[in-house]
Formats: sequence, C-alpha cells, structure tokens
Amino acid sequence: MILNEDLLHYVWKFRLYHVPDLKTTCGESLEIIRPGQHNHHAGPDFSNSKIRIGGTLWAGNVEIHIRSSDWYRHQHQVDKAYDNVILHVVAQHDQSVYRDDGTEIAALEIGNLIPEKIAENYYDLMAGLNWIPCEKKIKYVDELYINSCLTRVLIERLEAKSELIYALLTEVKGSWDDAFYIMLARNFGFKTNALPFEMLARSLPQYLLARYKDRSFQIETLIFGQAGFLDNKLKDQYPKALREEYRFLQKKHDLKPLDKYLWKYMRLRPRNFPTIRLAQFAALIIRSNHLFSKIIDEKEINIIARMFDKLNLNEYWNTHYRFDQECKYAPVSMGEEAINNILINTISVFLFAFGIRTGSEIHRERGIAMLESLKPERNAIITRFNEIGVNSRNSAISQALIELKKSYCDQKKCLTCSIGIKFLSK
Repeated sequence: MILNEDLLHYVWKFRLYHVPDLKTTCGESLEIIRPGQHNHHAGPDFSNSKIRIGGTLWAGNVEIHIRSSDWYRHQHQVDKAYDNVILHVVAQHDQSVYRDDGTEIAALEIGNLIPEKIAENYYDLMAGLNWIPCEKKIKYVDELYINSCLTRVLIERLEAKSELIYALLTEVKGSWDDAFYIMLARNFGFKTNALPFEMLARSLPQYLLARYKDRSFQIETLIFGQAGFLDNKLKDQYPKALREEYRFLQKKHDLKPLDKYLWKYMRLRPRNFPTIRLAQFAALIIRSNHLFSKIIDEKEINIIARMFDKLNLNEYWNTHYRFDQECKYAPVSMGEEAINNILINTISVFLFAFGIRTGSEIHRERGIAMLESLKPERNAIITRFNEIGVNSRNSAISQALIELKKSYCDQKKCLTCSIGIKFLSK
C-alpha cells in the first residue's frame, strides 16, 4: 500500500489507527492525549499536541513524514521551528532523528496501523479520472449534509475574498469607498477586461470624478479618455467632442491614458464590448458617486440592485457598440445577469468584509443573505454539478460549489473536505 502524507495527517488527526496500545519505535508505551491543531502553514504539521511517553508527559509539536529520513531531506534539523517537536509520526521508520542537543525524537510508525478499508476508499477517490473524485458517489449523500458542508466552504470563499479587500484597503489608506470603487470597476470588466478596468479606476481616482459630478459629459470624457479610446482616428461627432474635451482635461489634471490595445473584444457579445461597459460605468458614476456609502446604509437588497438598473447611457450607444461603427437601434441596459454578477462578486463580498472588519454582524449576515436571495450563476462548473446531482438553488450554493471545485476537488483535498471524508469509512 502506497501512502502519502495527506492520509497520514488524516489518520493522526482523527486517531484512526486500529491498535489500542501504541508504542514508539523504541518500545515505550505511547498515549495520545491530544493530537494537536493541524497546521496548514510553515512549521510542524500539528501544534499544541499533548502525549505521554512512558511515564513522561510531553507538550509540543508533532511532525509527520512518509519516512523518518525525510526529516533530514527536508532540512528540519537546521530549522528552529522544529526544535519543539515531541513526536515524529511516520509510515516507515528508516532512520533515527535527533534534536540539536543530541537527544532522540520519539517516533511512532503507523504505516501498518491504518485500517485497510480507509486506505482503499481514499485511493479509490484519488485514482479516479472523474471530473471530481466523488463524482459517482456524491448524488447519494443527503442534501442537508451537502448544504451544511457548502455553508462552511462559502464562508471560506468570502473570507479569502475579504483578505484581498483588506490588502486593497491598506493601499488606499483605509478608504472603503475607494477600495469599493476599484473592485467595482474590475467587476465591470468581467473576467475578460477585469485588469484594464482596474487599471482605469486606479488612474482615475474618485475625488477627480467627484469634481464633475454634475457634468455628465466630462465624466464620460474622463472615462473614455483614460481608457485610451479617444484617438485621432475618430470620425463621429460625439467621440470627436469627447476627444477635444479630453485633451483639455488631460493637460489640466496631468493624466496619462491606458493603451487601447489592453481592451479585448474576442468572444464577447456586443452588449459586453468594453465600450458599452465603459458607457455603463460612466452612467453609474454620474448617477451616484461614492456608491459604497449608500450601499452600506441600505437594508433592502432589491433597492441596492436597482442602483444598477436602468442606467441612462448617452443616446449615442443606442445605435453603436463601438465608436464610428453604427448599428441597428437597440438601447442597451444592464441585464439581470450582469447586475447579479456585480451583486455576487462585489457587493456581497464588501458587505461581508465590512462586517468582519468592523465587527458588524448585521453587515456580515447581509452579505450572505444577498447571495441566498440571488439566482445561481450559469457556468460550466454549476452545470456539471447539476448533472451529477448537486443542484444550486441560489448564488450562495453556486459560489460554494465554485470554491469546492477550485480549492478541494481540483487539488484532490478529499481529506479536508467534509463530503470526501464521508466516503472514507464506508
């Protein structure tokens, strides 16, 4: 049986070795009082462990390896973080390991103590070539149990996204409004144009747009000009007027526009062309500057959604998807899917992050409630989960499934997944 450290971690953490009376490799009696806390960062694998070896009670860390010799192969003997290791748990004991002071670290060999059924089930999950390891089994798991697991995964996803917001907050000197403005702009670009939208927001701070809050033409000018779309080749009257105004504002505010080539059109529907998304972004800024301050005070989710609905774009975009390329009259507006995308990926995350950072349980719960009230996303991952028997009733579940696939299934971390663990002992 070929073992790996993930399985050893799991067996140690949940005390699944099937021998009641453990002994070290030196023959001393071993009692596991507390296996410790699993450490997923640098340093020993388990901290704050408590064990009794012979008649001595030990408190400290536990390190786990396939072979004892891995201690030296990983250079732990020169890392002070491992000085407090009290037990070396290994699948195969092939070499004694010593501390810096010359004393031997007690070792427990558990390679032959792992229940065969658990090992077989684990390798059955790992060896499969399915879309996810438990693809053929997950439909038999109770829906309530799956939803309970997904709730935890959703919180993990929101916490991870919140960390990105906190990093951005530091960058903008603690301004929630400015951090929100940058992340909202990024979301307006979807995945295809997320980066140039973020670059645009960083090059065009809110305080500058606020100076022109009552002058829509100037805001449109600044956004299209900074995006790099107002070049000398323009022919239509509207973009030419924008170009002339931008030349004045560019010199006045010492602005440097983005390169136009950064924006992508490939495989995008015309309604999602960067020019249309920029026009919508301008319309939103015109309607409401410093938007986060309004959102944080609003209790009704439907009212927040209406902040993005029926944006008044310049009439030029009723007959154009790009500058100088006229098309059939077709007024564009933010569709339900686009608005939901913003609510899911920006608004709910900011409400959650704000709640965590400020200690406001109301805002934290409001962020989660927003996800529970919205339709699930439509993408390949959610479609595939539906096909194998895991249905998304709302975007809270679909967001959790996306995180499950990315952080657990794709990396085959079945031993840290509540759903995966359920199959190991069967």
